[in-house]
Amino acid sequence: MTEVIPSILVKTKEELLSKILAVETHVERIHLDIADGIFVPNMTMLGFEEVESLDTNLKIGVHLMVSKPENHIVRWLETPADKFIFHIEATNKAQEVIDAVKEADKTIGIAVNPQTPVNKIGPYIDQVDFVHFMTVEPGFYGGEFVESVVEKIKDFHFYYPDKPIEVDGGVTPETAPKLIEAGASMLVAGSYIWESKDIKAAIQKLQAATDNQPNSNFKF
Repeated sequence: MTEVIPSILVKTKEELLSKILAVETHVERIHLDIADGIFVPNMTMLGFEEVESLDTNLKIGVHLMVSKPENHIVRWLETPADKFIFHIEATNKAQEVIDAVKEADKTIGIAVNPQTPVNKIGPYIDQVDFVHFMTVEPGFYGGEFVESVVEKIKDFHFYYPDKPIEVDGGVTPETAPKLIEAGASMLVAGSYIWESKDIKAAIQKLQAATDNQPNSNFKF
């Protein structure tokens, strides 16, 4: 079964708690978007202290949509979060970020934006636990799904069939099956879940849309 992971992009701890409460009985993990207003135009809460003070059984992944993630990662590794994503476009020190997370025995993924060629992450593919494909431009909920990324995922999966793929952006019951067919094994969904009147039903619909698709049954 493909893992469906709700993404949370908020500016306050109150919003964070509210969203966690809404999903914590329906999923095992959340995906926390952290934006710095530099790498992406939006800005969220810093997140360190908010995550440290959380009382939840949910696993927490952190998506660092920030410039120079090497300056942030050490502080994040002190939190209960166990899975981290950084953008290849945001740093010249990707190796430093990967080494820090590996040394802390946590999970690391590298993200590529819709227009970024996959060869930009070539030197690091064997070192990261998964690759995170953005199917929208990062920074906000509700971006337009970039259809061409599906082919990019397909090509990547052909050359790296054993490397887990996570996809983030524009995930709906309509797009989920084609993403899984292309090779995705983890789907991060934001707008579809949060704009639904029934969050539990929305998650179930996404899950149902993935159930009959071939995938690696991979999850962290």
